[in-house]
Amino acid sequence: MSDPPGPDDAFGAALYRLLAADGGDLVFSPASIGAALRMALCGARGQTAAEIATALDLPGPQAAAGGQRIPATPPGPPGPQAAAGGLRLLSHALADLPGDDVIVRAPNTMWVQSGLPVQPGFTATLREAAAVSIRDADFTRAADAARQEINDLIGKQTEGKITDLLPSGSIDALTRLVLANAIYLKAAWAYPFPESATADAPFYPEGPGTGSPVTVRMMRLTENLRYLREDGCQSVLLPYRGGRLAMTIMLPDRAPDGPPDPPPADLAARLGALTRRGASRQVRLALPTFRLEKEFGLIPALQRLGIAQAFQPGRADFTGITTAESLSVSAVAHKAYIDVDEHGTEAAAATAVMIRAVAAIRPDAPPVTMTVDHPFLFAITDTSTGLLLFLGRVIRP
Repeated sequence: MSDPPGPDDAFGAALYRLLAADGGDLVFSPASIGAALRMALCGARGQTAAEIATALDLPGPQAAAGGQRIPATPPGPPGPQAAAGGLRLLSHALADLPGDDVIVRAPNTMWVQSGLPVQPGFTATLREAAAVSIRDADFTRAADAARQEINDLIGKQTEGKITDLLPSGSIDALTRLVLANAIYLKAAWAYPFPESATADAPFYPEGPGTGSPVTVRMMRLTENLRYLREDGCQSVLLPYRGGRLAMTIMLPDRAPDGPPDPPPADLAARLGALTRRGASRQVRLALPTFRLEKEFGLIPALQRLGIAQAFQPGRADFTGITTAESLSVSAVAHKAYIDVDEHGTEAAAATAVMIRAVAAIRPDAPPVTMTVDHPFLFAITDTSTGLLLFLGRVIRP
């Protein structure tokens, strides 16, 4: 039984399969990467725009997403038009999330070479669709100073969790624009794990009951939670206070060929299956605390998803940004962080695109036990819109 994916589910699942190939722990933000690429897409044209739009699996500008319609988009090329609609959806969804126990921020920023004649329609679209803050920079004469300024602002936007996003040498005198998105989330569990119940326990990185275990701090909670078991996988939904955000934990039963994952072909559908088909059950849950941080240069993965021309000097078409110089994407940097404990979750991510010249309730059902003692997947979503904020895998907590 299949489920329609939420925003960035298909893109996130496809990127997950590529980033998870190294077999290690993983955390990244499909929403952050998608936002930065959508900003670039707003200025792309022709084949360049078509490839980015296809990789993002963008819907039409009026398509439904998670029960909400993307706000109307002014006429324009289909790819950039859909990108602007997606940026509006992200901005509108996140604007409604913060509360007393939930902090969510997702600022978008563009640094542009001082004096570069940027198409007025491009800047107007970014300001209107994504509230982009536009800043001048002097890449030509002070590239490293500009890099430090960008890194410092992203650090402030993410409460110091994402530092040095742009490594030394990633910005040079030919850089013309940097498009960046930063996401910061701090949310308290609706049902906190009692600290007195946390204790050391074994965790098996090579799969359930196999290999040498490592000792982890295992949290324990018994609560009525949305739960689903199907196709050899248990899933449980851990809501945050306020009701909109939740973390999904997916625990495959076994791993005959290495670290367990749900079948890659249906990962996007599985991300939404729990909220659509799961039932409220009393769950005795054991879940390790974990903290992860990962960074990526995303061009190789994006090329495998079909984005080619954007990275090719002389062939990339970003004439929607400027016609004064020929532009191409020189780097796409991403960094993500997550910390999960008894009280809730703190998570952050940032993405920068460098552009250079050239269910039903069953209260009578018996309790279920879910012991997360081997590799598992997690996702943080907005359950109202399906917006996929963070996605990852824990092999060794």
